[in-house]
Amino acid sequence: MAGSETDFNTLLAQRDAIIREQRDQIIRLKRELDGVASERDLLLCENSNLRFELEMVELKRLQDER
Repeated sequence: MAGSETDFNTLLAQRDAIIREQRDQIIRLKRELDGVASERDLLLCENSNLRFELEMVELKRLQDER
C-alpha cells in the first residue's frame, strides 16, 4: 500500500512540475509576443508616416507641374 501511495505522490509531483514548466513557458511566450506586437505596431506607424510623406511629395510635384 505504501508503494502505491509513493507512486501516486511521485506522479502528482511530476504533474505539478510539468504544469509549472508549462506556466513558465506560457509567461515567456506571452512576453515575446508582447514584444513582437509592439515592434509590429511601431513598424505600422512608420509605414503610415512614410506613405504620408510620399503622398505629400507627390502632391508637391503635381502642384509644381501646374
